[in-house]
Amino acid sequence: MDDDLYEEGPYRWISVTSRDAEVHGMKAIPAEASSFFLAFEISNPPRALPDDKTIGGENHAVWLCLSSLWVLDLRYTDWNEILSKEMLNLMKNIRELNIEGVRGWQYTTDLQGRLPNLQRLRIIKPTCQWETSEDVDNSSTDKKSMEILDLSGNCDMKILPPSLWKATSLRLLVLDGCDGLESIGRLPPSLESFSFNGYGPASQWTETAELPSKQFRPSSRTDNKDVRISKISLAGCTQLENLYLCGLPNLVELDLSGTSIKILDFETMVVQIPRLKRLFLIGCKHLRAITFSHESVPDLELLCVDTRAGIVCPLRPSISKNKPTRLQVHGVVVDARLTHSLSNLIFNYRQGGVHFNIHVTSSPMYDGIIQFEATNKDMIGPSDQESLQLIPTGRYSDVLGMVGVVPMQAFPQPPTTKFDRHVEIADGSFYVERELGEALGQLMGNHAESLHVHDILVRAIMPKYSSWVLRWCCVERCPKVDTVFPGNSFEFTALETFWVSDLMMARSILSKGSRFNGYGEIGSFKSLQHLQLRSCPSLQFVLPVWVSSFPSLVTLHIIHCGNLSHVFVLDEEYPEEITTLGVLFPKLTTIDLHDLPKLE
Repeated sequence: MDDDLYEEGPYRWISVTSRDAEVHGMKAIPAEASSFFLAFEISNPPRALPDDKTIGGENHAVWLCLSSLWVLDLRYTDWNEILSKEMLNLMKNIRELNIEGVRGWQYTTDLQGRLPNLQRLRIIKPTCQWETSEDVDNSSTDKKSMEILDLSGNCDMKILPPSLWKATSLRLLVLDGCDGLESIGRLPPSLESFSFNGYGPASQWTETAELPSKQFRPSSRTDNKDVRISKISLAGCTQLENLYLCGLPNLVELDLSGTSIKILDFETMVVQIPRLKRLFLIGCKHLRAITFSHESVPDLELLCVDTRAGIVCPLRPSISKNKPTRLQVHGVVVDARLTHSLSNLIFNYRQGGVHFNIHVTSSPMYDGIIQFEATNKDMIGPSDQESLQLIPTGRYSDVLGMVGVVPMQAFPQPPTTKFDRHVEIADGSFYVERELGEALGQLMGNHAESLHVHDILVRAIMPKYSSWVLRWCCVERCPKVDTVFPGNSFEFTALETFWVSDLMMARSILSKGSRFNGYGEIGSFKSLQHLQLRSCPSLQFVLPVWVSSFPSLVTLHIIHCGNLSHVFVLDEEYPEEITTLGVLFPKLTTIDLHDLPKLE
């Protein structure tokens, strides 16, 4: 390479490729060059380097151009001198450092206090193990400008540098093929993309803060080496939108709380994690859908979702030891469309053993703190607690996000039996009326044992289902509701408590219909024990009757219903014996009727 080659310059980029062990004829490198690439098709370091731009030191020589260098890309060439601390001290303006097949992740300790403007750091696919420095914990404390960190292929790395959370500009973290890692947590909130492919590093990296392209990702591995990672926590990474996890057979817990993920896809984003047991999505205000099947998460035991803003889980909950369940789902969702995802998951486990508690609201009003069962191993340390908020919850400690029931004046308290399949709908939620005819309605009609609906502006609450498994139902402060249950509803065989308050426009609780037949009569209202209504000024009657007996009814409590003329009226069809024998109430012991001026 002759000196006159640069006469037309200056050049900002210089690339030299050689098959020779010695660099012949390279007389000069312009001091203003910002990037220098050397690619040798040999494994040993070069024996001759340009020297007319060097200064001799006591034990080394340094290049003057290093102060202008922006990019250093070194692959499979163990060039110790250029990677020495003395050389690094001169690279004050370097933006990108790529080291492939040479040094291991421990080399980050040599960067401490150096390369202040570094934005992209890749130390990947080391060919041998390196000793861990004592200062590895603080290796990222001063990397305020670093946006990309790729440590792919560092299979001997057992923990991430704890100081990594201080890299406040980090946007992309790639840990593909880091088989030795056992857990990941406490990453900076600036993180936008995260990749951990258990099948190994991508064949090519991306130049921007984006995940490796699909065509460059390995989809299998030839060796049987075990990938150890069991817990991944990206909680608090508020900018995280892109995620790729693959081939992690020992992963049991994934925490994505507080991230900006919109769709969590278990077919393209999180794949081949067969042992996943716990999934946390607390404070994910942008979440719109979770797409998975039972086959993708066959061992899932606990799902916690909360899409309200600013909510972060303080503990790592364990599965309840007192209830034999296959799956527990705790959800607080602002957008009712997300119930599609929850309903699909529950439906896949419909053969039994599923406990769920789903609350559709944006309200932050709660009266307690959630009490998860947690072992010492599951707890977050004191340093982590400083940046987390507690999740408020309702009066029932095992029901995530359940609003405490407001006592009605002059009303007895409702039974406090804790049902294992609960749905609650409250103020501040979106798309509720639409979803009542879709997934939310299916969840209420086919699965829910207890239902609490309050403070929403919809005309109809209950979906058009003919059969219910509800045991407890409370509806209050819904000023536009006309009828609670639609006319085609029947077979309320499990309903024990019905509690209604402050429905300003409701004319009936259950509208008339043609329900009487050999199937519809059997068992309807056989379990109803408590019927309580308050402050429904437009109510004309409570229930149409198509059964000859309410065998379990104990309490009838109705107050402040000024337009009520009948408690029970005959349905459009009913058994003939009602006209002669009437309707029987063999266990009715308490009747409290107050302020009902039109009652006949």
